[in-house]
Amino acid sequence: MYRLNSLQRKIIKTINGPILVIAGAGSGKTRILTHRIVHMINNIGINPSNILALTFTNKAAKEMKNRISNMMNETNFSLISLGTFHSIFSRILRKESHWLGYKSNYTIYDQRDSENVIKKILEDTNFKTSFSPKNIIKKISEYKNNLFDKLRKKKEFYYKDIKKIYKIYVKKCSNSEALDFDDILLHTNYLFFHFPKILNKYQEKFQYILIDEYQDTNFSQNTIIKNLSSKYRNVFAVGDDAQSIYAFRGANISNILNFHKDYNEAKIFRLEQNYRSTNHIVEASNKIISFNKNQLFKKIWTKNEKGDEIKIYGAFSEKEEAQYIANYILFLKKIKKFQNKDFAILYRTNSQSHILEYAMKENNIPYKIGGSISFYKRKEIQDLLAYFRIINNPKDEESLLRILKKKINNKKTIKLLLIFSQKKNETIYNILKNLNRYHLYIKIYKKTKDNLENLISTIENFRLKLKDQNIYEIAQYIVKFLLKKEKKNNYNHDNFQLILDNISYYINDQKKLKKNGDISLSSFLQYFSLREGINENKEENKVSLMTIHLSKGLEFPVIFITGLEENLFPSKSSLENQFKLEEERRLFYVALTRAQKKAILTYTKSRFLWGKKIMNIPSRFIHEINEKFIEKKISISNYSYKLKTTDYEKILIKKGIKVFHKNFGIGTIIDIQRQNEIAIIKFQQSGEKKILLKLAKLIIYS
Repeated sequence: MYRLNSLQRKIIKTINGPILVIAGAGSGKTRILTHRIVHMINNIGINPSNILALTFTNKAAKEMKNRISNMMNETNFSLISLGTFHSIFSRILRKESHWLGYKSNYTIYDQRDSENVIKKILEDTNFKTSFSPKNIIKKISEYKNNLFDKLRKKKEFYYKDIKKIYKIYVKKCSNSEALDFDDILLHTNYLFFHFPKILNKYQEKFQYILIDEYQDTNFSQNTIIKNLSSKYRNVFAVGDDAQSIYAFRGANISNILNFHKDYNEAKIFRLEQNYRSTNHIVEASNKIISFNKNQLFKKIWTKNEKGDEIKIYGAFSEKEEAQYIANYILFLKKIKKFQNKDFAILYRTNSQSHILEYAMKENNIPYKIGGSISFYKRKEIQDLLAYFRIINNPKDEESLLRILKKKINNKKTIKLLLIFSQKKNETIYNILKNLNRYHLYIKIYKKTKDNLENLISTIENFRLKLKDQNIYEIAQYIVKFLLKKEKKNNYNHDNFQLILDNISYYINDQKKLKKNGDISLSSFLQYFSLREGINENKEENKVSLMTIHLSKGLEFPVIFITGLEENLFPSKSSLENQFKLEEERRLFYVALTRAQKKAILTYTKSRFLWGKKIMNIPSRFIHEINEKFIEKKISISNYSYKLKTTDYEKILIKKGIKVFHKNFGIGTIIDIQRQNEIAIIKFQQSGEKKILLKLAKLIIYS
């Protein structure tokens, strides 16, 4: 690990006042943040309870916690408020929720829960709209994250039908005592805006605020930061405008671009040394991002080796592109001794992954997909959590409906319960608790009534047990209860065991925190709902396939960036205006800067997209890379968007060169026949072979 340089030490020791650190890719920003926190406590004597450190992902928070805990005593470490925006402010809301008129045992709805609520609204009201539930939630999220609801004057929703749905959605969440992810930030802003004494309380507590990935903040998050820091002005923001790629989630790049306007006395530092990538990759990345007009100036540099030039491969189809990538992975593993985990294949859209997966399977290359169904979405976990959530908050309609669908599997009865609940303005749970009084009105058959009464009795029994037993023991009871119908549900026992292990981990972890420890069910659900509750990250020796958005924050020795074609990358929608195109260029910049040693860019002449075959021209991003950083065997000085796709490898096939074949290994071409259709190759292990070049997909060995 490199030592801190003079600039890094200066940043760490500059404590007071607003500070912005523009941290280029691979410049060691996490190291700066962690060392700064340790310096503040160990050397300056700042009370750790006065420090708030905000991140955007649980992974980043976990990494920072691990590094800091290794550099200071446990007591001081436990007093630091360090976590994601949502986890930190959800804890505050649980303590202060009574000011806003709701209980502290509220449920946190994730994307799936929110979409289910919208689906029910559309079904119940027979509302006609051109928007899908997913898009409706996206519009509602945008509305909330811009504080257009109550705190900020706003015309209305752009679409009247969404406005009507929004009002019903808010009421349904309120009746279920549930907040969605955006509500956590929205309600925090309500709290600070309407209750100045509460704001002052947290301004006094959080006198030093540090924010990671500042370029990813949205309007709501930035408003919280500005309010919290307005008294002491000790806000330390670290970010890179060149890596702002989440506008579709509401991230506002103007927050980092205008930091000096929000804090006119701010000190600005630039971390420009890259410790990750070779010089060729760093310089090529600099050239690409220079085409963006809206940016904070910086010049990234490195002391690392010059490294290999960037390789570009043009294929005739996505199948050939995928096969080339598979072959090149086999080649680098054999010749350069790379392992599977050293490779990442990045793509712009998930639709590109299928053909890449096929090529991995066909060539027996182990791989994993980033962004596939995460652990917390598996049915075993969702079913157990539904019981936990209803035990904690009986008004949680979403959780109860999930349980009912699994236990009685009677759509008609469930629909009758929903209708009766709305008519009586009563929760479904209370109706089920009083079925003897209500069942005649709902017209439930005796067998169904008995099943429902047994179910509610079981849940009530779990709630009683919680008074004397901990959440791990309750979870064991729930698992046994769920496994009674194991054949019907086809549960995976390993998933149950993993969540039990995580509950045990959570309890032990909380006990170490002494005064701050909280092993209540409500606290665990918050911990788990905000994606903090899973410890299943095992390093696997597999090739990683993922979208570029998911790759942010990661690094690999070898990166493949696929689908570099106009209308795919950059995307068709990004060509509408300069702002969108610049974000797309930043996305390419992020992709390229994931590479430590080698970067291979691929594109195709034709590709099946949106159900039809599309003819492509190479992406402008390839053209924007300076020629001197690209493999010199082929010149692209005459590059044109009208130029036909060129298969660079095939042009280079000639007598005397060394090549790699996935089955026969390394060999030397001793003759070319039939107008470059067949090569006679003498392989080191297999002897002389006739190879049909059209099918062989040879890799040049250089």
